[in-house]
Amino acid sequence: MNDDFLRGYYQGAVETAPASLSAYDTATLAMTMVVQHLRHTNLPEERITDLVNHLLFATAGDSTTAARLLELTKAELESLAARLMAKGLGK
Repeated sequence: MNDDFLRGYYQGAVETAPASLSAYDTATLAMTMVVQHLRHTNLPEERITDLVNHLLFATAGDSTTAARLLELTKAELESLAARLMAKGLGK
């Protein structure tokens, strides 16, 4: 997993997020998708944290939100992503 891949994954999530989401919700959804993806790779938590921190630096992301996301389980991440998507789709 390298920084270029993660930045591309993040950017792809931003670009495909519903346009009606706020900038904050879009960034949260994108970071949620990244953390969720990293969790599915079964990398050690320390490595996931390092990768997310590198991504935060590259995207000028919100470290408080990222820290909160890193505390969530896979199921909680999926639920948050679903709620944000539903919010963006007006459901």
